[in-house]
Amino acid sequence: MHGELGTTMARKRYGIVKTYATCLLVGFLAGILLSNYCKNKFFSRCGLPDICCEEIGLSTSNSPDDNAAKTSDGQQNENPTNNFVFVGIMTAKKFIDSRGLAAHRTWVNTINGEVRFFSSEGSISKHGVPVVALPNVDDSYPPQKKSFMMLKYMHDHFLDQYEWFVRADDDVFVKGDKLDKFLRSINSSKPQFIGQAGVGKPEELGLLSLTATENFCMGGPGMIFSRETLRRMAPYVSNCLQNLYTTHEDVEIGRCVRKYAGIQCTWAYEMQQILYQNYKEDKGSFKKTLKSKEVEKAVTLHPVKDPVYQYRIYNHIQSTIIMNLHQKELRLVREVTMMEQLLGLQKSNIVDNKLGILPSLNKYPPKSEEEVLTWDFLKKPIYSHNHLNPKRGMEASLSGALDDVVMQVMQLVNKNARQRGRTIDFKEILYGYRRTNPLFGADYILDLLLIYRKHKGRKMTVPVRRHAYLQQSFMNVLFTEEIPKYHPRPSVGGQVINLFRQIAGGSDDQKALDKRKETIHFIMPLAGRLKIFQRFMRNIEDVCFKSGENVRLHVVLFNSEKEDMALERSIDLLQKYQRNYGGNNIEIIQANGAFNRGRGLELGASKCKSDALLYFIDVDIVLRKDALNRIRLNTKQGFQVYFPIVFSQFDPTTVCQDDSQHCACPSPNNCLIKPYDFHHDTGYWRQFGFGIAAMYRSDMLSVGGFDLSIEGWGKEDVDLYTKFIESNITVFRSIDPGMTHAFHPIECDASLETNQMTMCINSKAQSYGSVWQMAETVYNEDDIMRRHEKHSLDVRS
Repeated sequence: MHGELGTTMARKRYGIVKTYATCLLVGFLAGILLSNYCKNKFFSRCGLPDICCEEIGLSTSNSPDDNAAKTSDGQQNENPTNNFVFVGIMTAKKFIDSRGLAAHRTWVNTINGEVRFFSSEGSISKHGVPVVALPNVDDSYPPQKKSFMMLKYMHDHFLDQYEWFVRADDDVFVKGDKLDKFLRSINSSKPQFIGQAGVGKPEELGLLSLTATENFCMGGPGMIFSRETLRRMAPYVSNCLQNLYTTHEDVEIGRCVRKYAGIQCTWAYEMQQILYQNYKEDKGSFKKTLKSKEVEKAVTLHPVKDPVYQYRIYNHIQSTIIMNLHQKELRLVREVTMMEQLLGLQKSNIVDNKLGILPSLNKYPPKSEEEVLTWDFLKKPIYSHNHLNPKRGMEASLSGALDDVVMQVMQLVNKNARQRGRTIDFKEILYGYRRTNPLFGADYILDLLLIYRKHKGRKMTVPVRRHAYLQQSFMNVLFTEEIPKYHPRPSVGGQVINLFRQIAGGSDDQKALDKRKETIHFIMPLAGRLKIFQRFMRNIEDVCFKSGENVRLHVVLFNSEKEDMALERSIDLLQKYQRNYGGNNIEIIQANGAFNRGRGLELGASKCKSDALLYFIDVDIVLRKDALNRIRLNTKQGFQVYFPIVFSQFDPTTVCQDDSQHCACPSPNNCLIKPYDFHHDTGYWRQFGFGIAAMYRSDMLSVGGFDLSIEGWGKEDVDLYTKFIESNITVFRSIDPGMTHAFHPIECDASLETNQMTMCINSKAQSYGSVWQMAETVYNEDDIMRRHEKHSLDVRS
């Protein structure tokens, strides 16, 4: 009886919970539908994409170019879209289209108001930067007149349109959203002069005509004026210019504000964090301190001398916003998943089900020992048994990932710090563990040293240690179509027409854009090695010539001192293939002097046109057909070159000594590793090999080509790779399973330079066998493993 009653009550409770969850979900959906109905019924849709607003006389254009068009004549904007803050950037002619342009294309778009760039008389921009050329003002330094006249211009043209006015340099980065939030917390109707308070350098003490209680707002991080302050001070700009005490324009502006507005710069200590001056880097630009907590909290960042770093900071901030949106999306997916579980609904989308799983270190239960995910131990070095080097330094990518993880954690911890009356600062990671689950994401277990600061009630500052269990979930995979720069994106109708053209055979323009049919020019220098060359030609014949692939082979032949008649036999072999597949597909180039790979590649490339797609290959490479399309698609003329990461085989005598399954043995004394057996016992991915590469001839010439002064083994490929890294051309690197570097003995000439000799020896040592095989060999050698015992016996005797 009691059992039946308990079952009945449980069913009732389950029914109540299910009914409650159903009502909650229905109400949530009804609220969304009602809000959308109200928006469409009662509110204007002006400002939404594809909605025209001309009927009601409004404008929604906020593009930088439109804004520049309205203000380039020096007249005030009659109908500003936003009338909260006006930012004046003080610059010079030589910086308008460098620093000014970088600011105009990055943070200016985040300002809730208007931004203009003030420069000397006659200044213009070639790229649409809204410039105000101040009459009778030059670019001389210090820019005292320019600074005062900029404030006068703001007063005369925009005083009644904006609540706040900011004076900033062209090497400052402003976070528009944080500036808006900060200024809305301050009464703009009162006279306000806000900035980072300064009293001068120690050596200038007593030389700035300031009393012990007087200060000024430092010009670098920015000065902020309320409308009332500018109204009181600006009419007396000429008087202030006629009574200058120092050469510092920010000191004189502070003196002028103090005299005519009756206030001085705020003494608030927090302004050092809000308007941030970077003293940690000598040359500024936040090259090393971008992910610090000071940068995260700041409203303005100064100085950013290099325009490129304006874009870098902007991209970092945008990526942080995207990261927070992804986190919000993930939380919503998990809430929906929990609601569906309460309702008993099942989802067929596996990806969404994965995203909906709550954080856990046991998301993936391994089915066998090999599927167990192992952890890497993090301290200053990294300890990992999965890496060839079990103890190694921390890579920059992992260090950056840890910085991002810690930054997110501290944001969550300090989310309600003001209400709780405490803040927690990150000090360091004492140790940690990390692993990557390819299905779900990265897992972290970190031992964090934190500083607990209580600023309400009984104040205290104490160090604390906390363990953080963190997970970074992989989001959905996104695919985007890449349209070439020279081929603008067609309309929907145009895309449909192009699709029918492709089905019907395609037009000449479409065929020109089909890179899968582009000619690849193989460039290969060679000296001797006749048997290996015969294998290479058989491989090229099977992959390229027999299947009609659009390739051209340019072989640069050097005379070999070690192999007699190798040159003549190589020529005979090539001529045979010319007769079978046409002379236009194979070119024989004879080179003088000793073998030099860089000179050979340069000579072969010189036979091709500037728009030719080059592929530098070695005679040891075994190629697969699918690699040809990757060569074509991963190279973009003027934009990108391709340096594939090839699989390099170990010495077969090491791999095949136990009749391994990885080897093919036509005869007892002749065993070779299977070309496409990518096992950690058969070889390794050549991460630091740059000899195999694909690029256009014009791009090769643009960076200077090969250094022909390099003699002997290696280094010429590293030199070319470095040139591309330092250029504006993107270097694309990726593992390519269609290219295998077959093993061959490496001989290091004693006459090589020190750097070349080191590279040669390292490459030779890495080709002996895997770390596990080498370790097993050492473990089986008693003379090595028991050398300490033998030494102790010798000492005793």
